[in-house]
Amino acid sequence: VSQAIALLFVRMEHKWIGPLLVGAMLWAVSDTISDVVIKESHPSEKHEHNKADEDSTSSGSSEEHTSENEKKSPRLMEDGAHAKGKRLEMKLNGEQDAAIAAVTMLVVGMFVHYMSSSDVPLWRPHMPASWLALIAGFCQALSLLYVLKAFESAPSTIVVPLMQLQSLFILPFSIIVTILSFYFDFLASHHIPISMKHLLAFALIFVGGFYPTAEGNVQRFFSSAFWRQPVVYVMIVSDFFIALYYEFVAICTSESGGMTSSQFTLLAIYGNAVAVVALYIFNLPFRTSINKIGQVTYKFVLLALIGEIVNLAAYFAISFSYHWYYNEGVVSAAEGALNQMFNLALSIFMRRVFNIGRPVEHISEKILSCVLVSIGLLL
Repeated sequence: VSQAIALLFVRMEHKWIGPLLVGAMLWAVSDTISDVVIKESHPSEKHEHNKADEDSTSSGSSEEHTSENEKKSPRLMEDGAHAKGKRLEMKLNGEQDAAIAAVTMLVVGMFVHYMSSSDVPLWRPHMPASWLALIAGFCQALSLLYVLKAFESAPSTIVVPLMQLQSLFILPFSIIVTILSFYFDFLASHHIPISMKHLLAFALIFVGGFYPTAEGNVQRFFSSAFWRQPVVYVMIVSDFFIALYYEFVAICTSESGGMTSSQFTLLAIYGNAVAVVALYIFNLPFRTSINKIGQVTYKFVLLALIGEIVNLAAYFAISFSYHWYYNEGVVSAAEGALNQMFNLALSIFMRRVFNIGRPVEHISEKILSCVLVSIGLLL
């Protein structure tokens, strides 16, 4: 009997890892789809194109003796075909994918809300958790917008490791909530501070997850040029907002918060939709991008829809881990690291077998990070 009780305790203690694995695998699929549907562009491209145009102009003025047909025919026909090909294969940008995500989440959320038969009302304004869930939706919308913008300048195998920075926000957030729990009743489930053993596990998981961004050179982290990269500072903003989202998940779905994971997810979806509508109304660049979504190739829009359904399922699965484990910082670090492991495996497979997605580089560093993460999870 004592052995059975001990086994049950171990299973209950680690039951948060199950939905974590499911969510990480789903996010790996979603991130790989983002690699495919979002157009990758670099800041230097525009400069190079402008320079090439200037060179061709000056070259053209010095060759006035060349006939008009010789100058135009083959090259211009090729450029025209290339431009036509680009129109036929127009991909999404970050803003457009974020809007598709919001619409997809809203439609799925409304369907689930309509089909649910719970006697408990979803919106209970007298409960702090209801308001926090809506605010969490705002944070989720902003985080998703920035992370999808990051895909414009880097592949998922670079973007995903940068998601580990969210752990640096979540850990102090969880400590602050632990302190506040002694003064606010609806935070009463957060009295337990993080143990030293789990703090060590957090450190191993974080270092292992973040290491691939160094690309084999740890000194890059001490260079200001690294932190000035567009993909890095965009991901820092995204990680800040998603850290708030996950902290709200832990608060609202705790015993004292009084919400189920599905209730929280639905309210967050409605908050996400409100945030995206506000961005469309008040942010001109965002509105301009959304108005051009009709120019995007339909297959990329369809893939984005599938990716966002998978993404929504991942959010729902992960919410159970934040509900069942006492410290959000450890869950966040493990989530990002597992996502990275699955994303690496899936990206390599899709690239080598189907030639889909973007090239995967520095594989050995990423495998080492997987080893460090595994050690941290065992702790």
